[in-house]
Amino acid sequence: MSGKLVILSGPSGVGKDTVIDEWRRTDPDVTRVVAYTTRSPRPGEQNHVDYHFVSRDDFLRQASDKRFLEFKEVHGNLYATPKHDMEEMLEQGKIAVLKIDVQGALAVMNLRPDATSVFLLPPSMAELERRIRDRGTEDPAQLQRRLDNALGEVDQAPKYRHQIVNDDIERVIEELVLLTRARR
Repeated sequence: MSGKLVILSGPSGVGKDTVIDEWRRTDPDVTRVVAYTTRSPRPGEQNHVDYHFVSRDDFLRQASDKRFLEFKEVHGNLYATPKHDMEEMLEQGKIAVLKIDVQGALAVMNLRPDATSVFLLPPSMAELERRIRDRGTEDPAQLQRRLDNALGEVDQAPKYRHQIVNDDIERVIEELVLLTRARR
């Protein structure tokens, strides 16, 4: 049985983790490919659950060993998609979800044209800013960098096959189910 690869992107604070968590709760076939990163964990994040948190040296060694489908630097930290984990999920017939930034998503779209690409949009930029501020995880400089980057990322949304406004979680999940069922 062959699975389905889904690329899910959106600006910081748009609710990607919330959407994936809810989708996984409603469908046991939905699995998230846990990315590698050199950034420090945020409060409440768990190693090997939210990300594989690794040193820069370990990350670069794995990159040189070609263990990543793609990798890039975002907000001053390195991020990567592990090739083996993704392939294993697909071989098991799962819906393998890559929560990935625009730069990485565009690279994966070129490598995997079979992937369903989805860009989550905020209801408004004001709402996005409120969500990021309410997280309370960034200092003012980081917050401004994320907001500036969000504008550029939203401009890239038309490069994705699908765009979904994240203003109602149930509707977002229904749309994702329709997109992935239609092609499985």
